[in-house]
Amino acid sequence: MENPSPPPPACDPTALIAAADRCTAAGERQRALALFDRAIALAPDCAPAWAGAGLALQALGRPGEAMAALCRARCLNPGHAPARNGIGTLLLARGLPGEAAAEFAAAAEAAPGWWVPWVNGGLAAQHRGRPEAALAPLHRAVELAPAEAEPWHALGTALILLHRPEEAEAALRRALALAPDHALAHGNLGRALRDQNRVAEARGEYAAALALRPDHAEARWNLAIADLLLGDWDTGWEGAEVRWAVPSFPSRPRSFAQPLWQGEALEGRTLLLHAEQGFGDSIMMLRYLPLVAARGGRLLLELPAELLPLAAGLPAEPIAAGSPLPNFDLHCPLLSLPHAFGTRPETVPPAPYLRPPEEAAARWAGRLPADGGPPRVGLVWAGRPTHRNDANRSIGLAALAPLLAMPGLRFYGLQAGPRAAEIGALGLAPQIEDLSPLLADFGETAAALARLDLLVAVDTAVLHLAGALGRPFRALLPFAPDWRWMLGREDTPWYPTGRLLRQARPGDWSAPLAALAADLADLAPFPALAAE
Repeated sequence: MENPSPPPPACDPTALIAAADRCTAAGERQRALALFDRAIALAPDCAPAWAGAGLALQALGRPGEAMAALCRARCLNPGHAPARNGIGTLLLARGLPGEAAAEFAAAAEAAPGWWVPWVNGGLAAQHRGRPEAALAPLHRAVELAPAEAEPWHALGTALILLHRPEEAEAALRRALALAPDHALAHGNLGRALRDQNRVAEARGEYAAALALRPDHAEARWNLAIADLLLGDWDTGWEGAEVRWAVPSFPSRPRSFAQPLWQGEALEGRTLLLHAEQGFGDSIMMLRYLPLVAARGGRLLLELPAELLPLAAGLPAEPIAAGSPLPNFDLHCPLLSLPHAFGTRPETVPPAPYLRPPEEAAARWAGRLPADGGPPRVGLVWAGRPTHRNDANRSIGLAALAPLLAMPGLRFYGLQAGPRAAEIGALGLAPQIEDLSPLLADFGETAAALARLDLLVAVDTAVLHLAGALGRPFRALLPFAPDWRWMLGREDTPWYPTGRLLRQARPGDWSAPLAALAADLADLAPFPALAAE
């Protein structure tokens, strides 16, 4: 039997630090901290002891104390790379990626051959919304440590954000070859595969991530998205309820004391339905209001002010978001309604289910009166620029410009926001009438759509509004579509008056534009034959 290692001399800080480092390597964080503290007591100006204590405190989930210890180490030795890197990770966890990036850069300068601060610098750039800037430090990390999984994983995540899924897939497969049990790499590989429309394969990767980490909320959410895309709505809606646990989810859960409604009979109780995510999501879910009302309760409907005019004909009391709420017994986010009703593609509540407000309808009957002239076509060419997938889903007016020369049609711009200015910037005002100054809210937009013969739009809220009104539309969809449009079909159970025109390859709008041109040619009246 081997004799145990002798304890470090109680009066030798260097030996205490070495022993603490061995404890850290063995995962004995609490013992390591005790040894670092003893070293600090003997040598209060020893930067490695302070740094080691700070990193141990960080590993033990005591970030405030960790930051104090690491900052002391930095003060004693500004070139102490582990201390600078540790401070950076704490700053990144606090949501301060700019400050974190400076610490990682200092750590990399102090220890240029150490791959860890290069990876963290890349992650900080991603958190700052600058994935392009992440590539250089991440490639450097891969050069320094090609046999480490984490540099490959971080590189893969940056490439996903840059919409380069094939390269992301290659990097993530390298990470998994080195670390097959890397749950996050499995989940991110699923994202890279989904971006290539390889959704069944993506589903397998999300399942692998969950097998390794059953509490991985983002993998569960992404698995639900894959299920919905593939038409497996029973499991998809169930999984989608985990969305509130996903840190990057765009909406935050409401802190109501009242319980969540899950489809049971209301029996005279008051239910608050509240919007979440984007305008289009809310418009899409308003179809459920009659079904909810049939459960027998009083309904309150909280919506953003822009959507309130659409609630006039619905069986609920509308409330502007941000206003004081009346008393209620239960609540339900709008996007939980498909789960509450067990919706399947064949049981989607029918459209149309909205109508324009009467006053707005009267105004637009005067602005665009029926005149027997050429068909009217509305255009929306861009979504909300802050949307994560906007670079893929928005097409831009320049791509549609050749269609504006088609004879026998009149074109109208329903594009909201700054991108409406593309009409003037491209010199297209003679060919398309800009209606955006008149579209103060979605009630006005609904009334305008009622006067048009067709809407052509990218995946944005106006598309949902047209479908909810029962107006014909053509949806221009990216290669990897949003979950609601499913895969490989031109129709949608959500809106029977729409036709889906999909990219055949990522970033290539030629196929949907060719299909759109054919549809517009069918819509235009035949030109009169010239007299002989």
